[in-house]
This record gives sequence, C-alpha cells and structure tokens, in this order.
Amino acid sequence: MLRKAIYPKIEALLNSAAKFLNEKGVTPNQLTLAGLVLNFLAGWIYANGWVFFGGLMLLAAGLGDLLDGPVARVGGKSTPFGAFLDSTLDRYSDFFIFGGLALFYAKSAQSGYFLITMGIILGAYITSYSKARAENLMKHCNVGIFERAERLIVLAFGSIIWPTLPFILWILLIGTHATAIHRILYTRKILLKGNEAE
Repeated sequence: MLRKAIYPKIEALLNSAAKFLNEKGVTPNQLTLAGLVLNFLAGWIYANGWVFFGGLMLLAAGLGDLLDGPVARVGGKSTPFGAFLDSTLDRYSDFFIFGGLALFYAKSAQSGYFLITMGIILGAYITSYSKARAENLMKHCNVGIFERAERLIVLAFGSIIWPTLPFILWILLIGTHATAIHRILYTRKILLKGNEAE
C-alpha cells in the first residue's frame, strides 16, 4: 500500500538511478543480495543495542528493495527466478532485522519486548505466507496495511526517534497480525464467492 502511494512520486528518480546502475553492469540479483547483506548488518547493529544506527542501516538496505525492480525492467532482466529470489531473501532479511532486536532484548533481560519482537516475526511470516498461498487459489491477495515496506519504514522511524521504539513495536505486533487476519478473511470471502458461482 505504501509502495503504491510513494513509488509514483519517485519513479523518475529511481529509473534514472536504475539506468546508471545498469550501464555499470549491476544486476538486479546483485542488488537483492546487497540488500540482504545490509539487512544482516542492520540486525547485528540492533543486537548490539545501537538502535539509531540500526534504523539508518535499515533505510540504506531499503534502497536495494526499491532499485532491484527498476534495474530489472530497464535492463530487460526481469525473470521469474529473480522475483522468487527477491521474495525468498526478504524472509531472511526480516529474520535478521527483528531477530537482532529480539537478541538485544534477550541480552537486556527485557523478556516482554523479546516476546513482542518474536510475535512480529511470526506476524510478518504469516502475512507473507497467507498471500503466497492465497495466490495459488485466486488471482490477487494484496489486502492489508502492514506489508513489508510499511513494517520497515515504521521500524526505521521508531529506531531513529528511538524513545518511540517500544510503542512502535506494539504497533508492528498488532499491525502484522491484523494484516494476516485480513488476508485470511479476504481469501475465505473470495473463495466462497467462487464456490457459490459454480
């Protein structure tokens, strides 16, 4: 949802950057892998309690997510495997980021926030899985507010303005599971309509 709102406003800038990277021989998969490495570093930074710098690294890693698609389109390198790799590595990135935060809270003996962060990981995975599974049964399941871009931008905001982070984690916990439940109910509704039409 957030990507749809913001992307058209920065599309020209992203396409210019994509053309430059394509001319330099940078491939979409290289950007995807670079984003994974930066997200791992963000998780390591979070695990050490450097929340502000973790937020900055998270924003840097987000550039890979924004640019791999335009580079693929500009260079005519869009492939089904590239899309699959991007989605798969996003799950690793989610674990690195929130796992790093969970480790920080575990080391700090803050069991409540450790459990909240683990709950966010669960919600993020269910949100992703419910969409993937639903789209095996119907055309689209893009409903819900807290997709990956929203989660990471909200987390980056809470990290940079770090006193707000505990409140932000509660928002992420509720938001991810609300999105997952929304997708489950939406899928049920669409599939029931399909069965009634038969």
